[in-house]
Amino acid sequence: MQLRHVLAALPRHKLVCLLVVIEIAVAFAILCNAAFIIQQRVQQMQIDTGLAEDQLIYIHNDGVGDEANTPLVARNLLALRSLGGVKSTVAMFPLPLENMSINFRPWLTPDMKVRGPSVGMVAGTPGYLGTLGVKIVQGRDFNDAEYDGLDSTTKPLSPAVIITRDLADKLWPDQNPIGQKIWRSPTRDYTVVGVVQRLVRGFLRKDFVPQYTAMFAVKPVPFLSALYVMQVNPRDHDRVLREAADLLLRLNPDMLIDAQGSYADVRADYFRQDASLAWLLSMVCAAMLLVTALGIAGLANFWVQQRRRQIGIRRAIGATRGDILRYFQTENFLIVTGGIVLGMLLAFALNLALMTHYELPRLPWFYLPIGALTLWILGQLAVLGPALRAAAVPPVVATRAA
Repeated sequence: MQLRHVLAALPRHKLVCLLVVIEIAVAFAILCNAAFIIQQRVQQMQIDTGLAEDQLIYIHNDGVGDEANTPLVARNLLALRSLGGVKSTVAMFPLPLENMSINFRPWLTPDMKVRGPSVGMVAGTPGYLGTLGVKIVQGRDFNDAEYDGLDSTTKPLSPAVIITRDLADKLWPDQNPIGQKIWRSPTRDYTVVGVVQRLVRGFLRKDFVPQYTAMFAVKPVPFLSALYVMQVNPRDHDRVLREAADLLLRLNPDMLIDAQGSYADVRADYFRQDASLAWLLSMVCAAMLLVTALGIAGLANFWVQQRRRQIGIRRAIGATRGDILRYFQTENFLIVTGGIVLGMLLAFALNLALMTHYELPRLPWFYLPIGALTLWILGQLAVLGPALRAAAVPPVVATRAA
């Protein structure tokens, strides 16, 4: 019976109801897509790099120059290892999430007819996998004889390669990857000697799988001299960084150190824009929910004032406070539901535009019921105050006010 009365009364306020429905629909569409974008950014920011992150510090510089300065790289590494608190030191390129990357697509057959997906290249001096804390799950680490130089196109001369588990499963599903070969060119092939659990690229892109990484063994050469990575105890980060920077500048007076810090700094710098976007969208969501709640509460307050005589009459003929309360809650529920239905269409339209222009994935369906439940709860809470005030109006006062 009450539902019939509510449905009969709503058409008398078409314009006001329509405005609220549109407000709720816009809020629903923005809320669902913003929450999806936030989830995407937060998920990416929590990516597992495969490193012993809390033990790593780095110094980035302008390098030591051409091949004639190759001995300087080995000298710098030896000096850094002598510092107190340093467990190991390597030169490498790139550090995961360093915002730099060398990518290639390996050939899987010597005739260059079968090609694999894009793979990120990581190269380092002896012991760099241990320094990074990367876990070998199959096969072995590089041996000393496998560390070699680079050719003129920066392809490692070493015949060995270590790859990630994800890449091994992609290239050779249900096969043993140890002993398999990949080719960078018709004359440059590499044999898989080991598989690590995980290591991500230096730069993440939507068209790259972050965990498709190949590691190469390279001797201390100028190509790697721009990045020194040290494994230290977390409590020694600041001291070792200061001492390491001072030591490198004393040994290399012309060196320019352009960045230094812990690996936590690398991660924070890489995801700085993602974090800012997540916070901004969170504020937008909060603002949209607040505006929507205020709009619903304002409409309910307006209708309470407009319907004082109606409320008084209903109370006089036997309606209880609970009846009045349920009337306003039911009315609000129907209005919010209308906004949600329209908002679902707007949410998909907005998501389609984001997919087209910003390469955002398709909005998962479960965001819709979550968004609907959020707005239903918000609507009931927003209308509760005005509804309680309406239910508390004595029949005689309401009748006199008419």
